Amino acid sequence: MTQTVSEPAWLAGRRAAALERYQSLPVPTNRDEAWRYTNLRGFDPDQLEQQPGALLLSDAELPDGVVFGNLAAMVAARPELVERYLGSVVSGEEKFAAGNAASWTDGAFLLVPAGVELTVPLRASIEVPAEGAAIHHRTLVVLERGARATFAEDYSSIVPGYVNTVVELVIGEGARLEYVTTQKHHAETRQFGTHRATIDRDGEVDWVVLGLGGTRAKSRIESYLAGPGANAKVTGAYFLTGREHADYDTTQEHAAPNTTSDLFFKGVLADHSRAVWRGVIRVDKGAQKTDAYQENRNLLLSHEAHADSIPGLEIEANDVRCTHGATIGQIDKLQLFYLMSRGLSRVQAERLIVRGFFQPILDRIGSDEVRESLAAELEARMATDELP
Repeated sequence: MTQTVSEPAWLAGRRAAALERYQSLPVPTNRDEAWRYTNLRGFDPDQLEQQPGALLLSDAELPDGVVFGNLAAMVAARPELVERYLGSVVSGEEKFAAGNAASWTDGAFLLVPAGVELTVPLRASIEVPAEGAAIHHRTLVVLERGARATFAEDYSSIVPGYVNTVVELVIGEGARLEYVTTQKHHAETRQFGTHRATIDRDGEVDWVVLGLGGTRAKSRIESYLAGPGANAKVTGAYFLTGREHADYDTTQEHAAPNTTSDLFFKGVLADHSRAVWRGVIRVDKGAQKTDAYQENRNLLLSHEAHADSIPGLEIEANDVRCTHGATIGQIDKLQLFYLMSRGLSRVQAERLIVRGFFQPILDRIGSDEVRESLAAELEARMATDELP
């Protein structure tokens, strides 16, 4: 574990406490419920060489009061903001989140002041710099009352590596954030991430998640609806091939009355790939009039591909509507036959079916730019990976 020199005392103290927690926690095993389907046997993150990630932030003319930049630089430039919000959303009690809190070296910081609307999406690109490198990335986004913004992060690697990321989203009263995270990795790269949003009264977060590649990749995506009228919409897509493995652990926690959440994940799996989705809708005491839904659909392109869908409900209020759905199935042979009978090759027919399978996911994305970008990523995946 390493840490930045010449840091303020408050940050150095937090790092030291996080390092102590990290060292006291074992690497998770299959005996831990959250890791039952993702085996980390033989993986020791402390044996990897920690390096700064290759971080690139988009350049845009921003309204007065908006703060956007490198998180490490903001510690020096705007310490009062970073100290106030850093660690306020993700506690660091989990092994990899604690490791991130102790060791992050770079990241992105965005603050949009009250009533300000960003009309241009902002973007951060994070790339593994070298084979075998370990990077610890931290993101902190704060939207004050009534603010609007779209922020996208792209994680990528062309060589095997390790990414440990923590994302904290603070959504103020009546604010709206569209947050997009894309994971496009080498087949042997590991990424473990905790992404968590707290949403105040009448606030809204619109998550968009895209997973392309990686091994034993696990993402925790948590929405905490803290104020009445808060809303969380979570849209996810993943496309895995070879022996890639992705594990999504989602939570929609309703802590206040009259809140809504809607989660919809779809995945396509080819070859020997595997996906895990574990989703929990949690309704706390007093969170009456909760309206929550979660759905996961998986399309298997080979008999060797495998998916696990595990929805769950934890409800402590009596006036709620909470439902879920999940399906796992092979590609429809009748659809395939019909398309091939019209002159398409098998590969062309399967690509057309995959496009149709993902279309409802793309239709949920509000931003035209984000929707087009993700559609292009999925098309590129289909073009470069030979479907069976």
